[in-house]
Amino acid sequence: MQPITWEKRGVVISPDGAPAWRTKQCGMVSVLPWQDGGYRVFLTGRDEQGRYQLGWLDLDHAFRLVYEPVENPILYAGDMGCFDCQGLCMPAVVRVSDSVLYLYYVGWGPSPREIFVNRCGLAISEDNGQTWRRWSRAPLAMIDERDPIGIGTVGVMRERPDFWRMWYTTFRDWQKQPDGSWRHYYHVRYAESADGITWIKPENNLAVDFCHPDEYAVARPVVIRETDGWRMWLCTRSVGDMYRIGYAESGDGRTWIRKPSGIGPSSTGWDSEMLEYAYVLKEPDRYVMFYNGNGFGTSGTGVAIGTCH
Repeated sequence: MQPITWEKRGVVISPDGAPAWRTKQCGMVSVLPWQDGGYRVFLTGRDEQGRYQLGWLDLDHAFRLVYEPVENPILYAGDMGCFDCQGLCMPAVVRVSDSVLYLYYVGWGPSPREIFVNRCGLAISEDNGQTWRRWSRAPLAMIDERDPIGIGTVGVMRERPDFWRMWYTTFRDWQKQPDGSWRHYYHVRYAESADGITWIKPENNLAVDFCHPDEYAVARPVVIRETDGWRMWLCTRSVGDMYRIGYAESGDGRTWIRKPSGIGPSSTGWDSEMLEYAYVLKEPDRYVMFYNGNGFGTSGTGVAIGTCH
């Protein structure tokens, strides 16, 4: 496949002057094409109390904010003791019909003091995203002997009405470090479904693994299908480094080859230290990448435009 050249456009969603639910952090987005060539952006917000919640807003074709509902946030933390009672983030939205949307998200609740434990939840809208209900107060049933610790961010594609694909982040293990802290190791696996709710894991379902010994985080898969293959964007991190945007290609959506992403930190400014949580849309004449920079969204969400040459 042809490489993509990226041109950064800067921050388009900022916590500065934002509604209270996202004044400390706003990002980790999932985006759907919307009316008049604009974008419906589902995003994670963090407020002054440190609560992580989900909401949405609309941008026009030039990435200007045109509408944000006063009803935000649309999803709060779950009931006490549930898997998402301490927060939720990282939406992944899939259109099922003209009126039905599925929103997959990361939730976390009680866990050992030294680590965090994530699960994958699902919310459903039957009025094109105006209101939402949890599919269940429980997470999707994806914890098993192969993935015993936790499920993080996911990328979901409804290829046909009865065939869904999921690329999901799974915690491989936690390893104790010389200073007594614990470091998470997670990478990306693959699953399939007939309805987007019950997922089956093929026997050999490792999709994207670490590319060198110092890498320990490969997460937040976002996949698009091209005529000649598949593209995946990732969030990666190595020992001694900050998060970066990774990239891989595949001929079948199952076996992936890591390649350079073509986008890195700026010399100064809001994304000079780290880049992470990319979400990419393909349009007729360009690719649009939404991503976070320094501080996991404390500096806002920006956009880069990609073209093939």
